[in-house]
Amino acid sequence: MNNAQIKRAALILISLIIFAAAVLSGGCSGGGNGSGNGSGSLDNVPADTIVLAVREDRTSAGAQQKLEECIGQYIDAFREEHPETKVRVIYYPELPKELSGIDCMLLGADDMLLYAEKSLEDVEKYIDEAGFSLSDIAGGAVNTARIFDGEPVRMIPFNYDHAVVLGDRELFNAAGVEIPGADWTLEDLETVSEALTERRDKVSYAGIYMPYYMNYSWQYFCNLLAGTYLTGGRFDFGTEGAVNDAVRRMYALYANNSAYSPKLSTTLRTCVMSLTYASQPDRNNLSFETEKNLARNPGKRAGELAASGNLVLLPLPSASDGTRTGVANTDFIKGFAVNSASGKKAAAGKFASFCLTEKGQRILNSYFGGIPSNRNFWAADFWRTGVFQGGNGDNALIGIDQGRRDDFTAALKGGNDVYNKNIRMRTVFSAVMVREFGGKKGIDKFIDHLEIFALDANKVIDGKAVIYSREGVS
Repeated sequence: MNNAQIKRAALILISLIIFAAAVLSGGCSGGGNGSGNGSGSLDNVPADTIVLAVREDRTSAGAQQKLEECIGQYIDAFREEHPETKVRVIYYPELPKELSGIDCMLLGADDMLLYAEKSLEDVEKYIDEAGFSLSDIAGGAVNTARIFDGEPVRMIPFNYDHAVVLGDRELFNAAGVEIPGADWTLEDLETVSEALTERRDKVSYAGIYMPYYMNYSWQYFCNLLAGTYLTGGRFDFGTEGAVNDAVRRMYALYANNSAYSPKLSTTLRTCVMSLTYASQPDRNNLSFETEKNLARNPGKRAGELAASGNLVLLPLPSASDGTRTGVANTDFIKGFAVNSASGKKAAAGKFASFCLTEKGQRILNSYFGGIPSNRNFWAADFWRTGVFQGGNGDNALIGIDQGRRDDFTAALKGGNDVYNKNIRMRTVFSAVMVREFGGKKGIDKFIDHLEIFALDANKVIDGKAVIYSREGVS
């Protein structure tokens, strides 16, 4: 190696050392800071640097790179306004159980339950200090950022998604049935679904695709007609009462074939509408149905229908008196939380609340999607794409303040270990309703199986059932 080559190699080595030092000090604001598994990256964090924990995205090829680019852009925009604070990002395969050394977290509404009571700061003060208030945030999003109504807000949600009804305009027209308006009621849903249910051109149609074993289906009916799916704070589907009446009202749609659900209906039917999530319309049934059968669900074809202008998005129907309820998609909703043990909570709070600014909302929406949590940007066009284009975006906003969690936390008020107990209830519900109940067995058998779930769920509430444990996750 000659002198020129030695000098060039030395310059390259020095450059690499400088770059590595910058990364370790938080000097680079891009999404690639920190190691892929979080190991060793909490060492030597400067006083002017906050540590942000983010779960990796390995859902598809290139997903992690896009996530890092989004987080990098968010950090860059934040530092333009707060240059005094640097950010070091650590990407974890799973968010760590212990938060020592972490100042801020990007997490989902489900993840929030794991940390809320012991590890997460009440972030309302940071929202206020940033010039916003809880009234600026969609009510449903605020509800998912708490464990229970009226309790502290444990994360600042930046997006939102909830259950809606999606429809195929062409199939409405072919059936000669008028598309209902956004102010429709549950009675309208029943009438329209029945009118759409027919056999035409050798194809059997049903009014609405409504998987009975997805929480949002039966929770919607119970919340709208009974106010809750609980009786005196406990599960009791029983033989009488408002909750029992609500379940029977839902099941009647299946009984006359106006609603279709795999593992319940005996005849495959193509559906004109679908009760599903706006941002994840194909989420339901992925584990239980073939692609061919799923094609009968307009939610599965939402992208195709939106591209052709045939997607109809309607809010969940109201009660006859105008009362509304909503079901928030906690699997989708994301936000920033502040570690209550952090010594840099003020800086972390500023970083978290930046997600409510126009820059923050736009940047995060480019990757995470959904409805902006900040109602001040609902008229903007950056989120009105895909299923939200045109008037669908306006319809998606209806009922957004009435959203409740799509899980079982409402049953766990006053208990401890809400995260694990909620998982237990979800698991048992799926096991009982998907594996053990199926076929046209009738309403009494349906309620019997709900009572089997209720028996276990009430044991969880009482602390008498062994629950899922997250022990061993570091």
